[in-house]
Amino acid sequence: MCSIFEPASPKQIENIVNKQLEFDFQYKKRVYPKDFCPIIIQTENGLEVVKGQFGLSPSWASDPVDYSTYNARIETIESKKTFEPAFTKSQFCLVPMAGFMEPYYLSGDKNKNEWKRIYRKDNEAFTIAGLYEFNNHFNEPVHSFTLLTHNADDEPFMSQFHKPNKEKRSIYLVDEELRGKYLKAKHNSVEELMSTIDGRLFNFSDI
Repeated sequence: MCSIFEPASPKQIENIVNKQLEFDFQYKKRVYPKDFCPIIIQTENGLEVVKGQFGLSPSWASDPVDYSTYNARIETIESKKTFEPAFTKSQFCLVPMAGFMEPYYLSGDKNKNEWKRIYRKDNEAFTIAGLYEFNNHFNEPVHSFTLLTHNADDEPFMSQFHKPNKEKRSIYLVDEELRGKYLKAKHNSVEELMSTIDGRLFNFSDI
């Protein structure tokens, strides 16, 4: 799972979408649930960078939801009222990041942890698999998003994080060459376009 991350810089996002952008909103250097940051979606006019709120608000909701919707389990996503509409409509987005944070438990002690920053070894930005919704029921129409997650118990790198003897969860990476395909993918084939966080490319350090 992931609840805190560092969005990519405007310049890094421009490099990802390969065009110059005009950002009409500011965003924090560290994003928590309910904060806003840039996300990348596919439109009829090509790739578009929009202001997205971290935590998906389903289109049927007349008020902001009061439960956690910032991560969505890929294994059960089609059975969840909050996520199923956006997923079956294949409303996928990319979340450009410079790093993200996870708890690391020292020496297997479930009561003692330190938060670590996970980042690419070359310090380049990367894109994480997301799902978005557009809700115009509120005072201000808003794009919102969630990060897709999967079981990481058997992953050498991401299984190091979260509480000992508990299920390990991780977000999905979308590699550079698959970004366009991911944004245009149908929901029944999207998993093949996502990959795990590889310790050969990623590292972690103290915050």
